[in-house]
Amino acid sequence: MKPIKLVPLGEIDIKLLSQLEIELRNIFGTEVSISTHIMRPPPNAYNARRRQYLSTVILDNLRSTYTSRDSRILLVTDLDLYAPRLNFVFGQAESPGDYAIVSIHRLKPEFYGERCDLKLLLERLLKEAVHELGHTYGLRHCSNPRCVMRFSNSILEVDMKDHRFCSVCRAELLKLSRIS
Repeated sequence: MKPIKLVPLGEIDIKLLSQLEIELRNIFGTEVSISTHIMRPPPNAYNARRRQYLSTVILDNLRSTYTSRDSRILLVTDLDLYAPRLNFVFGQAESPGDYAIVSIHRLKPEFYGERCDLKLLLERLLKEAVHELGHTYGLRHCSNPRCVMRFSNSILEVDMKDHRFCSVCRAELLKLSRIS
């Protein structure tokens, strides 16, 4: 599998990225690194009326910034993201492709009026990062409620699923990773 590069956008704790790096290395069995370059959000991605950032514009900007095809790029941000026809997204990815984004904004317990819990935040971030990276390989959403590839429309659905692929998605990932 291609190496994965984590690229911070905005205020992302390096400890959180370091923990994510270790977990992704174990799950995907590939090299994972953290970019020292911190990206800035493209101004045209911000929607002042919604007070959110359009994830598709950020992904387009990411594609033009990181043109190398020797690794998958996962942008990790604290920005509140949305996509066309959706109120918000936890993340988005090319499917298949090399570029994905995941936001911790709505993964933080504090967003829901709960106390700060870094362990819970990392669990949620890991699930969404694995999910979006799964899309970069060409995996689709899964109907298994425990599979990491299950679509999550709420934080409750994120919390219900596992950070691992079900056996069907794991087999498909292995097949697709040989092709890419």
